[in-house]
Amino acid sequence: MAQKRRGERVLGPYSRRGKWRVIVVSGGGERTYRDYATQAEAAKVIRLAFREMQAAEERTIEDAEKAYKMYLRTEKQNKPGSVEDTEYRLGMFFCEVDEEGKVVRGLDGEALSSITPKMGAELYAGLRRRKAKGGKALAVDSHRNILAEARSFLKWCVGKKWIARNPLDGIEGVGRRRHGKEQIRIDEARTWLAKATERADAGEEGAVAAMLALLLGMRATEIITRLVRDLDDEGRLLWIPETKTAAGRRTLQVPEPVRGYLRQIARGKGPQDLLFGSHWRDWPREWVQRICREAGVPEITAHGMRGLHSTLAVDSGITGHAVAAALGHESFEKTTAGSYVQPGAVANAQQRQVLKVLAGGRN
Repeated sequence: MAQKRRGERVLGPYSRRGKWRVIVVSGGGERTYRDYATQAEAAKVIRLAFREMQAAEERTIEDAEKAYKMYLRTEKQNKPGSVEDTEYRLGMFFCEVDEEGKVVRGLDGEALSSITPKMGAELYAGLRRRKAKGGKALAVDSHRNILAEARSFLKWCVGKKWIARNPLDGIEGVGRRRHGKEQIRIDEARTWLAKATERADAGEEGAVAAMLALLLGMRATEIITRLVRDLDDEGRLLWIPETKTAAGRRTLQVPEPVRGYLRQIARGKGPQDLLFGSHWRDWPREWVQRICREAGVPEITAHGMRGLHSTLAVDSGITGHAVAAALGHESFEKTTAGSYVQPGAVANAQQRQVLKVLAGGRN
């Protein structure tokens, strides 16, 4: 007895040493053997397996992704921006890439069960060949994060019993992650801020958004999701009531250089309107890098600007816990000091505090 679907099949039942064997062959040719006490029991298993195959026959990768996004929105209650990130990363992973790093075709229409461990390894290898904007290869952090996202998605599919096992379980991320983002120097930051101010004076809202990463230490997602009502007390405060951690929920004091710009941007909009309008989270990063080019300083990310904020704050003697709170981190030692603050800044601040105590000052 043999039942087929795109290479998948169930073979048997075969009499073997007093029992009845069923063989399940996956789309990639992998075989799973099961023995049962009676022929009737084995035949029942074959019928159920074939029924599952028929049910899954029309379940494509695209179908599974749509169901997964619904799960993220409704059950996990992920924010819309987070769900969009997941959709983008899965789209990056499930496609064929040629040797030059160009996308040949997407795999949305392929059967979910067609993703074998071998194919998963090929997809990850293709992802590592892909080119980012500017023709550069994807950063290690980028392709490893995308792999992790795809693995989580397929693990969820296993839980739904749409596939027997996760084909990405044995695939390890390649390359060493960078701990923290590159930062510019203080003189470069002053040059950058002067150019950003010039752009903001010309009415460029993107320049104001970029300034928030440096002056307030805000994440790109936090910048683009701010509502008009979050700008409070005549522009002196900016509320961040929802974020990925409890520590991220905070209220920031808006420095004078950007207060007037934010009030102007909010003018004429309703309380529930997005402060900067609708933008993808790359928008602040693109503006940070655009200003870097115009200012003639090294190009860094919006996250790098956020890191510079913490470095300058700590190096000026502000306590680590205050910086961590401003950045929305739960732990200064594990996150802020480890990934954002440049080496030496924490030690310098500690040294100043010790010297202050030795000179008769208060810690």
